[in-house]
Amino acid sequence: MADLFKEKWDSFCENLKDIGSLIESESSLSETDQAEGYRYLLRLLRLSLEMNLEHSNSSTPSFYSLSHETAKIGADNPDNIYLNANIDGKQEYKVSGNIGELNYLSFGLKENRYSIDGTMISLGEIDMKDMFIEDSGDFVLYLGGTKESKNFLAMPKNTNMLIVRQTYKDRINQTHAKINIKTVSTKASPELLSSDKLENQLNQSLAFVRGTASTFLIWVKDFKKNHKNALPLGDQSFFQAAGGDPKICYLHGYYDFNKDECMQITTYIPDCEYWNFQLENFWMESLDYRHYPIHINDSSAIVKKDKSITITVSHFPINIENNLITEGRNNGAMLLRWIDAKNNPIPEVKIKKIDSIEMN
Repeated sequence: MADLFKEKWDSFCENLKDIGSLIESESSLSETDQAEGYRYLLRLLRLSLEMNLEHSNSSTPSFYSLSHETAKIGADNPDNIYLNANIDGKQEYKVSGNIGELNYLSFGLKENRYSIDGTMISLGEIDMKDMFIEDSGDFVLYLGGTKESKNFLAMPKNTNMLIVRQTYKDRINQTHAKINIKTVSTKASPELLSSDKLENQLNQSLAFVRGTASTFLIWVKDFKKNHKNALPLGDQSFFQAAGGDPKICYLHGYYDFNKDECMQITTYIPDCEYWNFQLENFWMESLDYRHYPIHINDSSAIVKKDKSITITVSHFPINIENNLITEGRNNGAMLLRWIDAKNNPIPEVKIKKIDSIEMN
């Protein structure tokens, strides 16, 4: 039996080693991009092990986060708290809690196929504007089965994940929502871990790392080629197919400029529930928003009376309003998002010498 486990463990380690070829195959990466690439793979492994080992049972569902402060996927939003739960479209669930002081809350039923083809198809969506919520902030949402309730999502049988997006304009200081999930259709029985089950969970974890890293590497290479120092509209259906919220418009771009330069982004702010802009590294991970000004939203931004804004991005802080920094890196991805906007203006992006702009 010991030899059987050793064989499975050795196979896992060899397959993990092989995933490093995703980084090694990119010959034009800077030293920073390479180092962050290997860190990215380790972060994805942490996330995938949480998903596939610790929260894998759809009969005893529990929330985990596939993006947070120190592990990030696909242009994660620094203003968000993400919750994920592995569920089964053939079962029924009750989600309950209190919304706290959040600004936007959505629930999305998904078929998570990141480990297969890099997609996460939306199978049903609802947000707080379409739900009944008590004056106290308490709510109940039913998933699956048949319910005569405003707070209900029917579940196709291929549903395997629930994504919860909590958006805060001031995430540090606002009271966070409290959300729980439980199944109401079956009663779970304890099940001991077997060697076959562990092997399957490890293989699923590696497939998720490879699939996720491969998917967003393709994205960022396209942005580098076609969205360099620009924020075009792009194909929204393509972004939605990777797990995006249908109410959000995503404007992805790629920045690349020298240390004596800055990038100025000027746009009109449309009527919308919320907007923000963020900087990312080459791997589409949001930069370190715990410690540095790498994103801005309608709460933190200085907007002109005509509802326009200019965001100035530099490598290090400069004395100008709405200044964000790349933390010293020359290149990476970036994203502007609008939630439920009446229209989707395309920003003007210009690269300028720092000494040519007027400081505060």
